[in-house]
Amino acid sequence: MGTLYGVSTGAGDPQLMTVKAVRILESCGVIAAPRTKGRDTLALSIARKAADLSGKRIIYLDYAMSRESSVIAENCRRIADMLCDELENADVAVPVLGDISVYSTFSRIASLVEERGFPVEICAGVTSFSAAAAALGMPLCLGSEPLHILPCGCGGFEKLLDLGGTKVIMKTGKNAAELMGILQKKGLSRRTSIVENCGLEDQRIYRADDDIPGDVGYFTVFIVKESSDEA
Repeated sequence: MGTLYGVSTGAGDPQLMTVKAVRILESCGVIAAPRTKGRDTLALSIARKAADLSGKRIIYLDYAMSRESSVIAENCRRIADMLCDELENADVAVPVLGDISVYSTFSRIASLVEERGFPVEICAGVTSFSAAAAALGMPLCLGSEPLHILPCGCGGFEKLLDLGGTKVIMKTGKNAAELMGILQKKGLSRRTSIVENCGLEDQRIYRADDDIPGDVGYFTVFIVKESSDEA
């Protein structure tokens, strides 16, 4: 019986992958790479630059792009079936962007695999917002300042922006222009910095004094800093 490993690959720069992540990837016989719409997976491409994956069996886990709970549940069951078939004969590593504990579908799949009696281990990694803060050269929080991680468009989103402390906004998708409108309306746009494609070759940084475009890509993190008055 094999073990399923969820391996965090960090935020884009392969140098941010942990020694443990590299060791696990190189020790597993099967690499199961998540992808959407049949495209190659970014997590796998990052892993290839840090770990020697030669001779590994690569399989792909096709994730459904849907918000329907029934579609997501069925997709997770199908992927769990694939992984359990592989785990009958080998250890399997699933490379995942950022840190696997933050908004990762892997956690749902891992629960299904564990229910079927297979062991699961998680390898932590560098989050996208930690890497973004480093790229910006700024602390996320100091002293007793709170830090809020907000998925764009979550319930009560605009009200949550009124919380004191630093706000990290993730999962912006195609809503960047709408998000910027909300931030401008609340007087927060001048305290907002953005890192697009953090750690990748096409990384772009927009600071509070820059004109932030509304067409940034999917892998974009917004950081709204606390004002001196709030502090």
